[in-house]
Amino acid sequence: MSESAHKWICPISGLTVYRKPEWTNVRFGNNFTISADIIGEHVLLTHNSGSANLEGTRKAFDFTAELIRTQLPDRPFIHLLDYTHLKRTTLDSRRFFIREMTRRQNLKGLILYGLSPLMKISVKLGRRLNHPDFQIRIAKDYRHAMHLALEVLTHAGCRPETADRDGGRHLECALTHCGAGLPVVRRPEWVMDMPDFRIAFEIIDGRIIHSVSSGFLRDIHLPGIIAMRDEVVAAIKQVATPQYIIANMRGLKGYERRARKHYLDNIAAWHRRSPLQAFIPYGLNRIMATAVNLSKFLLPFRVYVARSLEDALDFIHVNDGKHATAASASPPVVGEPGPPVVRPVDPVERLLAYIGGIDWEIRGLAEGVSDTVDDSLRPVYDAIGLIKSEIDDLIREKARVEQALTDARNELETRVRERTSELVKTNRALNREIGERREIEAALRASEKNYRDLVDSVSSIILRWDFRGRIIFMNSYGLFFFGYRAEEIYGRSVLGTIVPETESTTQRDLKDLMQAIQQDPDQYRTNENENMKKDGSRVWVYWNNRPIRDSQGQIAEILSVGTDITERRNMEAKLRLLATTDPLTGAFNRRQFYDKAKSEFQRHRRYGHAFVLLLMDLDHFKHINDNYGHPAGDAALKSIVNTAGMIFRETDLFGRTGGEEFSALLPETDVDNAVKVADRLREKVDGLLVIAEGNSIHYTVSIGLTAMQPQDESLRAMVRRADKALYEAKRTGRNRVVAR
Repeated sequence: MSESAHKWICPISGLTVYRKPEWTNVRFGNNFTISADIIGEHVLLTHNSGSANLEGTRKAFDFTAELIRTQLPDRPFIHLLDYTHLKRTTLDSRRFFIREMTRRQNLKGLILYGLSPLMKISVKLGRRLNHPDFQIRIAKDYRHAMHLALEVLTHAGCRPETADRDGGRHLECALTHCGAGLPVVRRPEWVMDMPDFRIAFEIIDGRIIHSVSSGFLRDIHLPGIIAMRDEVVAAIKQVATPQYIIANMRGLKGYERRARKHYLDNIAAWHRRSPLQAFIPYGLNRIMATAVNLSKFLLPFRVYVARSLEDALDFIHVNDGKHATAASASPPVVGEPGPPVVRPVDPVERLLAYIGGIDWEIRGLAEGVSDTVDDSLRPVYDAIGLIKSEIDDLIREKARVEQALTDARNELETRVRERTSELVKTNRALNREIGERREIEAALRASEKNYRDLVDSVSSIILRWDFRGRIIFMNSYGLFFFGYRAEEIYGRSVLGTIVPETESTTQRDLKDLMQAIQQDPDQYRTNENENMKKDGSRVWVYWNNRPIRDSQGQIAEILSVGTDITERRNMEAKLRLLATTDPLTGAFNRRQFYDKAKSEFQRHRRYGHAFVLLLMDLDHFKHINDNYGHPAGDAALKSIVNTAGMIFRETDLFGRTGGEEFSALLPETDVDNAVKVADRLREKVDGLLVIAEGNSIHYTVSIGLTAMQPQDESLRAMVRRADKALYEAKRTGRNRVVAR
């Protein structure tokens, strides 16, 4: 399967569902479209919408036949048809559909859903009248259709649960419930292990998210749980939307109070995006069950505390209206309570005595008291137990905070004593340093004069600038070189004063270069860049940079010594121009043209783009030289270069590759357009008169061209074909364009 295919999971079968962009919203006629999915290795699903006539149905059959040939070759398959958005079909299109379906090889079943009443009658009549070799079923919806598909494939001897197209395997199992098996989809990547906590997800019956938790739930676990749950939903969202959450918390040892609240808040937020029918936990202890029961008054969907997974699934069936059981009216409880104990004491008085006997400073409650209370007051006792557990958590948190404050106070007192001792030592050292510094300053004043005399005597630019890029000092030679006075330049930024933001020749961004030098002068110990004088003229300077650090080793200033290299750079530019261009015409010379042409050939060959090469030769050029002299020939060569500059684009390549021979390369151009461009050039040259030495000279040009072919391994093959085309143009009369 191509990398461009979109993939998700069928929540009924656990098989991978594939869809490519070219299979999506394919139009057959004005108002009939189909989107196709491949499910596993044996199922084709097509979503039909609009109105189908005979022509559109024929084209749609060709489309699905090609899908079957390429994606389901030589294997039995089921065709599911989604007619939910199909508005109407013509009688001849329905007849064609039934006739052609009976001719399909390896088709084991045709399952349709979303049918209008008229379409249901039509399908039933077609099934009765044609007696096809495959099964025809009508389903209520996608889930029903997939169940029927699996049933037909199993009857046909296929194994839809085998490896999917990515080489993975989907674990499928049947969960017995109310006499029927519900499909369960599990995947290895839907299991997450975190410190002290583990959770695994699975999909039941395509619409129920079932999670199994163990360990101790903390607030830090919630982002991972939410991300994993969203990943599970995203894997099936194209074909189903979960409506129920069942949570197995039997292995949960406990939870943080904040974690419980944030967990329920997140489920409520998810409900606002995708409405839920109910949240159903099971395996809870009494305190946890009470907390969940109390939250049902705050959550915008139903909350039911079940005894087991089977109890949770029973609740869902009742909630869906599939089975009417007495359990739907039963209040959610965990475990079986013992028989109530009849006491002569009034239950309310006993409750008040129970509350009065609670020691709120000691963790937990007295054992066994809540097991002998009146059933009508059991929720009150459970609520008291929940409140007590919350208070226990708060007391424990208070003790932890008080201990932390005591530790912080002790640490602060220790640090204050240590810091005071350090300050005393530092004060003594400062007094010694002040005396030493006075002596040093006297020596510096003496050496500064010698330094300035030396700096002003050299014939190089000496510049000092700080870490913010501001000029601190420049010697006399540098001020003269750039045309500034000291008061004009000191304090100004280097960038914009003597360094332009962008080089005029290379367009290099010098702002980033200056920032890089400021941050790490050692890495840019030497550099060449364009500078500017006060009058705006540009010069090139070779700089030698060195950081000046303060006593802490931080960069305080940068010392840059520069040498004028403008003349050398200008000479290098002239040499580069001579090395790449023809001195007479200014066009690329042969070497430069073919170097660039080879690079363009490789680029266009890699991406399969159009690419044309032209070879041009001036007709009877020797006659021009012999009759009018070489100056006239030179004028003709210059004129064709000027004319080509008006015809060709900036992205095209043009060069003089011989005496009177020229070559051009047209990227992203096919042969037809290249012939038009070449003919414009030929006609333009044919209409020219070159004036040289008082003579009016008329000349023509012959052009041979060729486009890149799939079998071309190098530019040389194109040159040979273009050369043969040029020879053909010469042989058949000159002043013409020939393409090969």
